[in-house]
Amino acid sequence: MNNLFFELTTVLILAGLVSFLVSLLKQPSIIAYILTGVIVGPLGYYRLQQGDTFSALAQIGITLLLFMVGLQLDIAQLKRLGKTALLVALGQIIFTTCIGYLILRILGLSQITSLYLAPALTFSSTIIVVKLLGEKKDMQSLYGKLVVGIFLTQDFVAILILMALSSMGSANGGFYSSLPLWQSIIMALIRGLILVLTVWWLSAKVFPKVLQYVGNNDELMLVLSLAWALGLASFVSLPIMGFSLEIGGFLAGLSLARSGVHYEISGKIKPIRDFFIIIFFIVLGSGLILDNLGSLGTQALWLSLFVLIGNPLIVMVLLGLSGYKPRTGFLAGVTVAQVSEFSLILVTSGYQLGHLQKADVALMTMVAIITIAVSSYMIMYASQLFEKLKFILKYFDFRKGAAEKHGSTAVLKNHIVLVGAHRLGHHLIDTLKKQKTPFVIVDFDPEIVEHYIGKGFLAVCGDITDSFVQEQANIAAAKLIISTVPDFNDNLSLLHFIKTATANKRIKPKLIFIAQDDAETKILYENNIDYVISPHFMGGLHLAKILDGRELSSGLKKLREHHLGILNS
Repeated sequence: MNNLFFELTTVLILAGLVSFLVSLLKQPSIIAYILTGVIVGPLGYYRLQQGDTFSALAQIGITLLLFMVGLQLDIAQLKRLGKTALLVALGQIIFTTCIGYLILRILGLSQITSLYLAPALTFSSTIIVVKLLGEKKDMQSLYGKLVVGIFLTQDFVAILILMALSSMGSANGGFYSSLPLWQSIIMALIRGLILVLTVWWLSAKVFPKVLQYVGNNDELMLVLSLAWALGLASFVSLPIMGFSLEIGGFLAGLSLARSGVHYEISGKIKPIRDFFIIIFFIVLGSGLILDNLGSLGTQALWLSLFVLIGNPLIVMVLLGLSGYKPRTGFLAGVTVAQVSEFSLILVTSGYQLGHLQKADVALMTMVAIITIAVSSYMIMYASQLFEKLKFILKYFDFRKGAAEKHGSTAVLKNHIVLVGAHRLGHHLIDTLKKQKTPFVIVDFDPEIVEHYIGKGFLAVCGDITDSFVQEQANIAAAKLIISTVPDFNDNLSLLHFIKTATANKRIKPKLIFIAQDDAETKILYENNIDYVISPHFMGGLHLAKILDGRELSSGLKKLREHHLGILNS
């Protein structure tokens, strides 16, 4: 036991140091964990003596990862995103798999290896991309919404493939291995259907009552959630069931996805999952084979180029054919330019089934390291990349942005442009409606745009930094432009366009922009913004007036009722 404690401590210290160095390069931690595994594995600087124990811990990490995927898989959200995200995701999976298979065969890999690695090249890392988009505040943008739909579809397809592999495992060496292959597959489908129906019944009839009872006890909720995730995973992995631990974890999460506390459960499980998933990637890196590094490196480089260039091109073409502008297609495309945790889980499952060799797992791991490293920079600097490449990317505008044309803006002149209608902008619309001056709403959230179009407002869906959207809103002819967009770079881009478009005009539009801190406020004022909305400054003034009131108690009550009335409207 002391040896395990010492080894675990040593590995985590090493992982922390490597993670710190990797963070200086603005790279995801997953690369650091795999590199840590390489250091303790093939490079041999420290040999794991408790390999079996680490592998068991890694298995817990994968099970909890799939539990979290099931917990956050919102089928209703996929429906709301419409058929575009579904069709683009399925098209990307099909084209990437087919082209990837041909490339793998050309590179000399066997048929069975190519059949595994080709679909593995299609899946993108939801964890990494969502984190990067969150940092860029692009999760609610038009392309961000499309990306969420694409990734949800990818995750769902990946789960189906893992379920199919589980049935193959039971057919090859499980409880039903004495049956012919076709009978084993039918039995697996029947078992799977019974299992899904049982879990669905529990999620509808039992879990809501249990979770309601334990809702106020954080420790009990955590213990029960872990027990359910690992318990169901253990049950479905029994020989008589014949499924993998990962499938059990996913179904356990899916059964709780409909509960009102699934976000709370997710928040409690995430730190535990992160700890065990670190072990998984370290174990994965420790199993890399570096003996044939030259050959593997060449193959990994070609496959990485395909993922980094081919996947974005496929998504861009499909979105262009669906009527989206090149900028939307490009920003969405670069998010799929890496392979994911599912890709590594898929090839690991193939190795456990005896279909793949260690070299095949090493190849996919090398592709993961390369593509995740490069695509992280591509996602962070996607807007700058688009500006450099837009003279070429304009040819992907196959349908003249038909999907992003919401409302007619042909008659707009001397009007008001409201950029961002979600939080602050939402409260301005009623005031703007009372004025006689026409106004147009610009927002990158299609749901918000459809909402206001349904109410009879003039609205344009898209990113305000896109020249097409700027033309649709006829910003150059506006008399007042209000931007409530929190992204400072987007505001600077909009400001640059306004200055360029109105350079020869005698009367300039009045500008009201939002800033998140004092530094942004000063920069905007230096750029001749007429008024800068500083939430902290305005909030402080508002609170000062409240505290200065004579009847504080009754005043707060009225303000509270007014605030709740607005929130519920």
